[in-house]
Amino acid sequence: MTQEEHTARSAQGASPTARPEARVVLMLQGAASRFHGALGKALAQRGAEVLKINLCAAEWAFWPGRARSYRGRPDAWPSHIQRQMRDLGVTDLVLFGDCRFYHAEAIKAARPLGIRLHLFEEGYLRPNWITLEHSGVNAHSDLPRDPEAIRAEADRLGPEPEPLPFSDRFALRALWDVAWNTNLLAGWPLYPHYRRHTVIHPIVEYAGWLRQFARTGAMGRHDAAARAALTASGAPYYVLPLQLDGDFQIRVHSNFRDMGEATELVFASFARSAPPDSRLLVKRHPFDVTLHDRQREILALAARHGLAERLTFIETGDIQPLIAGSAGVLVVNSTSAGIALEAGIPLKVLGRATYDIPGLAFQGPLDAFWTEATAPDAALWQAYRRVVIARTQVNGGFFSHDGIAHAVAESARRIWSTPAPKGRAQSSQPLGGTQP
Repeated sequence: MTQEEHTARSAQGASPTARPEARVVLMLQGAASRFHGALGKALAQRGAEVLKINLCAAEWAFWPGRARSYRGRPDAWPSHIQRQMRDLGVTDLVLFGDCRFYHAEAIKAARPLGIRLHLFEEGYLRPNWITLEHSGVNAHSDLPRDPEAIRAEADRLGPEPEPLPFSDRFALRALWDVAWNTNLLAGWPLYPHYRRHTVIHPIVEYAGWLRQFARTGAMGRHDAAARAALTASGAPYYVLPLQLDGDFQIRVHSNFRDMGEATELVFASFARSAPPDSRLLVKRHPFDVTLHDRQREILALAARHGLAERLTFIETGDIQPLIAGSAGVLVVNSTSAGIALEAGIPLKVLGRATYDIPGLAFQGPLDAFWTEATAPDAALWQAYRRVVIARTQVNGGFFSHDGIAHAVAESARRIWSTPAPKGRAQSSQPLGGTQP
């Protein structure tokens, strides 16, 4: 059911004399962006009481109003957040990502209290979109997985809307990331028990970025030559886009401990079963800034599987034309899958993803993918896109000022129109808080 249908049904069932419910919105961590603070302001302007709990000093950079602080130990958080929600009469929970420890526990506490969930994430479809779900994000989403159900819902929705174009600015994203981590480190003594959701320490990450910038010229020249050689060979090739080891898409939504395990699986299968004249193209994730040599690691792994002459590794450039010219794409659960599906390229999903359904992704074993996979169903892909946009996507962005403004307005509207679950707990306790 679409958001509009939910809203209409709620309106039809309401009594003409019913008083509107007071909205008490609890906001936890947002993206390292001004989006979260602007959304809180927009909800307050609609009449909501907005409560913010800061879990670490990083959030000072992006929350302009009053806030409470949680400085306790992680093991005390579940009971603390449950008590806060009940005592304050929270009606809505807003946060970014549902796999961070504090967020996962807050969602768990909110469900039995009948609290509305508003869960943000990077856009499933990019660019021009961010994600807003009300059950779970990524593989936790309640998006339909049945092809016929998807087709039927898409038919009811009609044509796909044309989004306004918004481009995230890397410079702004980098600046805000630095602001987040500077506050995080400077204020660490005030939040000594905070459990970070990232696996790489910020100082190590920034050292990795400096290393990448120093290598930009050499990487570009190497990659241009590698792409030219691959094209000149005329060999069919498959694309494996690497993902980040610390991404929850790997840590939660797959059975792999890290991307290395997934790569090992693909290399072994390719060596066993791929056509002997085919090649494998591996591309580093653009935000992979670990200090160890990723290229050396991939080439050593390829050599162990006898693929030294059949593998191309690149670190830079646009992946879209590479996918469009390929014989197939393999992902754990990357958004690169959308590029393959849009281009009609066979797709194999190694993790858990909402698009891993018959007609879109190859459902057979990995060893069979190299020779048996067929192109995705174009009509089903368009139907899937239509349902995803209607249910989960908001036009805008987290890292451009105009994208934030547009996304905030639409997100506030959707949050406000989300009906309350039946049996929601009520409380008359006042809302309050102080700046840490």
